[in-house]
Amino acid sequence: MKRILSRTIALLGIFGSVSAAAITIDGDLSDWGINRSTWEPTPGSGIQAKIEDQTGSGNFRLGPGWGGQAYDAEALYAQKEGDTLFIALVTGHNPRTLDQPGRNSYGAGDFAIDFGRDGTFELGINIKHATSVSAGGVYSFESFGVEGGVYMNPAWAYGLWDSAGNYTDPGSGAAYSPDRRHPTHLTGGTLIGMVSALSYTLAPVTGYGSNQGDAHYIYEMSIPLELLRDARWNGEAFDIHWTQNCANDSIVVDPPGSVPEPGTLALFALAAAGLLVGCKKKKAAS
Repeated sequence: MKRILSRTIALLGIFGSVSAAAITIDGDLSDWGINRSTWEPTPGSGIQAKIEDQTGSGNFRLGPGWGGQAYDAEALYAQKEGDTLFIALVTGHNPRTLDQPGRNSYGAGDFAIDFGRDGTFELGINIKHATSVSAGGVYSFESFGVEGGVYMNPAWAYGLWDSAGNYTDPGSGAAYSPDRRHPTHLTGGTLIGMVSALSYTLAPVTGYGSNQGDAHYIYEMSIPLELLRDARWNGEAFDIHWTQNCANDSIVVDPPGSVPEPGTLALFALAAAGLLVGCKKKKAAS
């Protein structure tokens, strides 16, 4: 029997924009057009990327935190296609890492979206919760929310280990600094919907980056942009952020704001041409 490598959740009906998209949510980056050596997306693809691939074992420096390959946030990708936002994350952190802080083992965190890039993180996407149980422990100490849930008005746990080995937890009242303010997981919020699809690999993927033998794990998801609008997104630019519950490393990607799709631009051009022709006819008649 073929070994299943990813956990895929289909949480809503198939959206027209999703079925027409080139990206399939299956924990596989091949349809993103990623260069396996450099992690870079194909130029002109419209995919935004942040790449921070590092390697090393034990207490290796990750910048900003520590933890080596097992806690490395390596690459984060985002693309808006039609009325859907696609997100892909590559990390050295196994999604099935047991959350046992007493044994220096920490589970995965959640995704946070910051409208306007001002440090407020108005939308949260829940990845794990306390009911995910395996032999010997749980995968996350989170007790809030459902997997794949999209939350507005979220409450966050914050923090990140810095280069000096200090754990910073500025909280929601602190002045925003992209180097200090890092949401690790949701602690509250209002559920407004579910991702349309979510997938993450359960077996390591190799063959990427400068060290082809490094083990990577991939998250993919698609989210209707309507859910962002429900959370009062007005088309402005936004950040997508992820870190683990251990707060050893973090990664942020900056998708562009709301821009017309190529098809929409073509319709605008046709409409403008029609108006121009109409004006010429009206002028000739007068």
